[in-house]
Amino acid sequence: MREDIPLGRVFGCPVKVNWTVLVILWLFTWSLAATLPHTAPGYPAALYWLVGVGGAAVLLASLLAHELSHAVVARRAGVEVSSVTLWLLGGVARLNSDAKTPGAEFRIAIAGPAMSVGLAAVFGAAAAAAQAAGLPAIVAAVAGWLAAINLLLGVFNMLPGAPLDGGRVLAAYLWRRTGDAEQAAVGAARAGRILAFIFVGLGLAQVLAGAMVPGLWLAFIGVFVHSAARDEERRLRSRQLLTGVRVADAMTPHPRTAPAAVTAENFIQHYLLGGPHSAYPVVAPDGSVLGMVTLTQLRRVAPDHRATTLLRDIAVPLHELATAAPGEALTALLGRLSATPGGRALVIDGGRVVGIVTAADITKLLDARDLALSSNRDAP
Repeated sequence: MREDIPLGRVFGCPVKVNWTVLVILWLFTWSLAATLPHTAPGYPAALYWLVGVGGAAVLLASLLAHELSHAVVARRAGVEVSSVTLWLLGGVARLNSDAKTPGAEFRIAIAGPAMSVGLAAVFGAAAAAAQAAGLPAIVAAVAGWLAAINLLLGVFNMLPGAPLDGGRVLAAYLWRRTGDAEQAAVGAARAGRILAFIFVGLGLAQVLAGAMVPGLWLAFIGVFVHSAARDEERRLRSRQLLTGVRVADAMTPHPRTAPAAVTAENFIQHYLLGGPHSAYPVVAPDGSVLGMVTLTQLRRVAPDHRATTLLRDIAVPLHELATAAPGEALTALLGRLSATPGGRALVIDGGRVVGIVTAADITKLLDARDLALSSNRDAP
């Protein structure tokens, strides 16, 4: 099963949904269906569950609006947006580059919570209007529930610690105050780790008090926040180590390429078998690169079609791959590389492929530079 399912584009941003969204869809449905008998009594149980599904779908749309707000503001600020994905803990807007100024960082961060609070106001007004118009009580109850959850989402995300939106607001504030974007981000990540311990502690306290489900859920969120904050610190540490490094310093130069007119069967026999690589750039007769073929593309070709299927027909097109120039800063490539399936980037110079950069190449370079830095610190 593919983890992320593409749904299309909204405002030019690729939108995806992770299969784990089914979990929160169920949780939202159960929460609303369990709440409605108290706020709007007298309806059949089946109707509560049917309305619960509809309300949960609207709430997922609200989560999508929250993340799209980040993405739209980011694009207006010149930040490259890879995708917007809904998943188990709500959603995430994946950005391939960083904001250029503290003000842009603040606007990107605040856009999501502002959208959630705005939606809370809209749903709250709808609930009041439904009551005033004498509509069925269940209509006002669903609108009130949507208002409360969106308000909670907006407020929760403003807590000051990465990876929450409030962490990015904190980073923007520290950046403006100190002038150091990376140290500001490190400070926000460390605040996120402190926040995570608070979540876990409060969650365990709820469990001991008998609130098993909400306590475990809060503790789970705490564990996630701690992990994400720790990963953010590692990412920032990596960027610091790679400052001044060019793509050419990390790439594997002069990779072996495969002609576009080679069949899949020929490629397997003469390139893959006995070869050290699992992915090859595919080039046209004039030497220009067309894309890349990997084991994933080959597995999609039925065995009885491999002798007649050409690499140019199955290769991942160049525009779907991460690419870089040899003289480009390696830190500028990191975001694009992490958003690319397979974690590979083609290094292109004059329309020709001159190297490949993989996640393993960067890890090896990071280890080497970290060792060199520690040796310099320890030297007398």
